[in-house]
Amino acid sequence: MASRPPTFQHIVSPYESIVKGDFDPLHETRAMDIRQIRYFVHAVEGKSLSAAAKRQFVTVQAVSKAISELEHELGIQLLTRGNHGVKPTAVGVAFYERARKTLANFDELDDFTKHFPTSRDNEHMSIALCSPSFANAEGVMASLSKFIGKRLGLDLEIFIAPGRESIEALHAGVIDAACTLGEYASPGTDCVSVGSLPTGVALARTHPLAHNRAITLSEMAPYPVVWSETFDDFNRSIHAMYRERGLASEAVRFPSNATDEQVNAFFSEQNGMAFGAVLPFNQTSGNLLTFLPVDQCDQVRVPLCLISLKSQKTDAYRAFERSAAAIFRGGQILGGS
Repeated sequence: MASRPPTFQHIVSPYESIVKGDFDPLHETRAMDIRQIRYFVHAVEGKSLSAAAKRQFVTVQAVSKAISELEHELGIQLLTRGNHGVKPTAVGVAFYERARKTLANFDELDDFTKHFPTSRDNEHMSIALCSPSFANAEGVMASLSKFIGKRLGLDLEIFIAPGRESIEALHAGVIDAACTLGEYASPGTDCVSVGSLPTGVALARTHPLAHNRAITLSEMAPYPVVWSETFDDFNRSIHAMYRERGLASEAVRFPSNATDEQVNAFFSEQNGMAFGAVLPFNQTSGNLLTFLPVDQCDQVRVPLCLISLKSQKTDAYRAFERSAAAIFRGGQILGGS
């Protein structure tokens, strides 16, 4: 049966879709790709094609060609070019807002696939440590995996990943367990504490409190503290525990896609701080930040927890869980107890 020709009301122009917010760049049937969207977003944010090219390590000509092809495919001018850079047109502004969200979602999906092993077998055990990254994190995790794996006779891989993505991977059977700083509860999972860690705060080396040996909650009160959408919305985090204890500092919400520039400005210009666990190795990279413990009068230790599925526990995981408390006790690994 021949399909009915589309009537006028079934035809929506790209301009109308973009302005109405119904336009999803990656769901369009046109030949646009994520590269074109990325170049366009970075050109708008950097206010020039050269800024986008520098950010993507490509030539200005490559950026210009990709955005021109995107405009041709859409039949709409997105950027106004001038001697002093580029500016989005009216429809370009609307397209940017949609494209920025699409790019963030794509990057989040891309990051998700990079965090986790490509396959699992009965001789290999994978654990995701739900923690922000830190200086030499990859090397520390490799050493930790080797040490614990050798002690238990397991082929063990421990790596850092965001909390929600780790739980999704756990339910999908990609990893054997997640390890969280703070308690986590959800249907179908078990949470077992295997120790606890002292806590502290990261702050700029230029911060008024940077020369303290330790920091009290009352000293922190005038300064903002990070509330991370990636970690503090996920479980009973260190920040949440100090809120319960009476922390009066302003909580500044950080989105998962916060840029390095935004993070650096928060610490260096706003004298901001961020909670973390005290570990026996350097947790800050570069010269911007230092890390200080919370004073003993206010100190809260964060539980180190193993999260596993109630219905799916391998023999390797059960062996790890039985031995984990002894391994982490007394500071043998992370300075815990």
